[in-house]
Amino acid sequence: MRAFLVAASQSKKPANFPADCMPLLKPAQEAMAKASKAVGRGDWECHQKTVSEGLQCLSWLVVVPAPRDVIESYIGGQDFWANKIRVKYKKTAPAQTAFCDTFKKLIQELMPYVKEHHMAGVTFNPKGGDLAAFAGAPAPAPKTAAAPAAAPAAAGGGAKAGLGAALAGLQGANDLQSKGLRKVTDDQKTYKKEYAGGAAPAPKAKPKVVARKQTVTKGEPKKTLVGKKWLVENQTKDCGVVTVDLDAAEGHKFTIYVVACYEATIVVNGKCNSVTVDACAKCQVVFDSCISSFEVVNSKSMKVQVRGTCPSVAIDKTDGILTYLSKDTLPITSFLTSKSSDMQVSFPDDNDDMVEAPIPEQFQHKACLKDGKPSLTTDVSDLYSH
Repeated sequence: MRAFLVAASQSKKPANFPADCMPLLKPAQEAMAKASKAVGRGDWECHQKTVSEGLQCLSWLVVVPAPRDVIESYIGGQDFWANKIRVKYKKTAPAQTAFCDTFKKLIQELMPYVKEHHMAGVTFNPKGGDLAAFAGAPAPAPKTAAAPAAAPAAAGGGAKAGLGAALAGLQGANDLQSKGLRKVTDDQKTYKKEYAGGAAPAPKAKPKVVARKQTVTKGEPKKTLVGKKWLVENQTKDCGVVTVDLDAAEGHKFTIYVVACYEATIVVNGKCNSVTVDACAKCQVVFDSCISSFEVVNSKSMKVQVRGTCPSVAIDKTDGILTYLSKDTLPITSFLTSKSSDMQVSFPDDNDDMVEAPIPEQFQHKACLKDGKPSLTTDVSDLYSH
């Protein structure tokens, strides 16, 4: 992240953002992917999931205009797993709680920095050079008052080695907790008496742990053009940022169809006719402008950003969606919702600070007769009046 920000401070914003930034963002993407793949069943599963969930906040580097909100959205996810650690080791291992608190603070203190220096997205230097010149070049080391006398051996091993060192330290703390336990001698081990004089029974086979399969994606990742429709399917976070670039003159004739994607980031550059998202989960969709509408159906935990204008947003059978609207589209965008829950919309106020409001999903209906005919009046529930 630091290497990319240093490069941005000395470079002009590339014309094709964020696609042109991918070579510099590759280490961050690899770090997020490695953290996810490192998760396994065992004593450290919650620790690994805490780190994996928290590292996803690095995606703020390609988000505009509200990257701070993206960082904040991942605090709850890492806290879900960190709280399990806190409950388990609250009275027995303070180092475990310190691990959770320190990791959370690392993400929390990133938010004010981003709000102050990168409020509308990563800030580039209008008078800088070409960003491509920084590809493959390491960032300069930060200035420090004095170098430490001896660096840990794991420090040069990358993110994976650093995580391993941290977990090893916590394991050492657990060992200290068990030093006062009484040692059990051989004659006190009851299983030896139970099976004395006979062959010990064969050890029970451990149940085979079946890896949890991904149920959202249904095949190989694809991005294909069929006639006037771009089909984006089966994309995941391991695929990186998936971009669809539309021609300035003909792009408005094309539609974008995103289906069966999981934890993917899809960016549409240029004006299109419409964008449809179907059967996706935990995805981020960013697009410039739509002529007709944006529609999401049968999906969960989605984030959508309108950088330009979009007259209509349709949400159907979707649980959890946050829609970011630009100042230009705010006066013209309307929402049509059905069979959905946990819907939020975020937009800039008069001071260009992003504010958030819930989309009502509970209503109050009253039946009556109007000119002798049955009629029904509908009002938003009082839950949304405060």
